[in-house]
Amino acid sequence: MNPAVRIANQLSEDWMLLIFVFALGVIAWVNRDNTVLRAILRSVLSRRFFKQEERREGHGWKNFGMLICFFLMGGLVLTLLSKRYFSDIFTMPPFYQFLFSVSIVVVLFGFKWIMTWVVAFITAGASSALEDYNKYLALTSRFAVLVLTVPLLLAVYSTGNVSDIALNLSLVLLVTVPFLSTIQAMFSAMQMGVPFFYIFFYLCTFEVLPWAVLSKLIWLNVF
Repeated sequence: MNPAVRIANQLSEDWMLLIFVFALGVIAWVNRDNTVLRAILRSVLSRRFFKQEERREGHGWKNFGMLICFFLMGGLVLTLLSKRYFSDIFTMPPFYQFLFSVSIVVVLFGFKWIMTWVVAFITAGASSALEDYNKYLALTSRFAVLVLTVPLLLAVYSTGNVSDIALNLSLVLLVTVPFLSTIQAMFSAMQMGVPFFYIFFYLCTFEVLPWAVLSKLIWLNVF
C-alpha cells in the first residue's frame, strides 16, 4: 500500500499559533464576567447603547489588550495576503513580513488618531465629534478582534477554497473597521451641528486621500 501524500497547509507557520493563543487568552480575560463581549457587539450596532456604555467605568488594560490583538491580527491578514497572492514579489521570510505588516497597521491606526487631534485643533467646534470618532475607532477595533478570530483560523489552517474564502472575508472585516468608525463619526458630527464643510474636508483629506495614494502605490509596484 502506497502511503497517502499529506497536503501541507500553504499559509500556516509555527509562530502563528502563538498569535491565536494570545488572542483567545485576551478574549477570555476580557470576558471573565460574561458581559464585555456582548457590550462590544451591542455598542457597534447601537449608538444609544454605545453612549450608555461610554458612561460606565472603563476597562483600560482590557481595551489595551484587545488593541494589541487587533494590531497582531491586522498584521497577520496582510501577511497571509502577501503569502497567498504576492509570494513572488515579497520574498522576506514570513515572520519578518508579519512584523512589517503589524507596523503598517500601527502606523495607519496612529495616523488616524493624530489627524483627529490636528483637525480638532484647527476646528475647535468639531472636537467633541472627533473625540467620538476616536472612541468609535477603538470600539470597532475591539469588534474586529472578535469577528476576525474564526476566519483567520480557517485561513491559516484550512486549504483550498475554504482558506481563500476565509482570507478574503478577513480582509473585508479588517477594512470594515475604519469604515464603520467613519460612518458613526459622521452621524455624530451632524447631530452635534458640525458644519458639513468640516466633515467633507476631513473625509476627503484624511480618509479618502491616504487610501487612494496607498492603493495607487501598491498598484504601480505590483502590476
